[in-house]
Amino acid sequence: MKKNALIVALLAAAGFIATPAFAVDGTITITGEIKGLTCTVSGGPGTTPGTGGDFSVDLLPVQTTALAAAGNVAAAKPFSIMLGTGPGATCPDGTRAAILFDTTSAAINPATGNLANLATGTPATNVEVQILDSNAANAPLNLATGTPSAEVTVAGNTAVLPFQAQYIAVGGASTVGLVDTNVRYTVVFP
Repeated sequence: MKKNALIVALLAAAGFIATPAFAVDGTITITGEIKGLTCTVSGGPGTTPGTGGDFSVDLLPVQTTALAAAGNVAAAKPFSIMLGTGPGATCPDGTRAAILFDTTSAAINPATGNLANLATGTPATNVEVQILDSNAANAPLNLATGTPSAEVTVAGNTAVLPFQAQYIAVGGASTVGLVDTNVRYTVVFP
């Protein structure tokens, strides 16, 4: 047995055993870069602080008459996402940043691009929460598309990304009840 294995090894080394061949049509080169930025993320004005980059935006209560028909909006509340704030945190000046909302967030309604009401117990019906990009003339963001917000440029080692959240009636008049929703986000550096 050892003799046969030795013969096969010698023949292979000498090139007498055929190996399969195939034509190469090209090469794919993949490049990238891993960057380390010291930009901390937090909720700014209009938010209730949480842990890390988590925060809450509390919309004011409204009457059902404000949301009496599909498309009616009410209680727009400005809020901001802050970069580079906190002890020892800096963002390099000139860095561009935007917010990308996670399209896989459970609350995103793919038909409207708004945030569906996930409240339990006594939820309001026919109402969603719409996010507006204050750096883009308060244009409503379609959160289902994966399009980032308008970019800002870091200056003085900080940046502010301003938004608004508001109720929007969908499918008819909104009913009395609670509204609770959420969305994940990522700061992107285009």
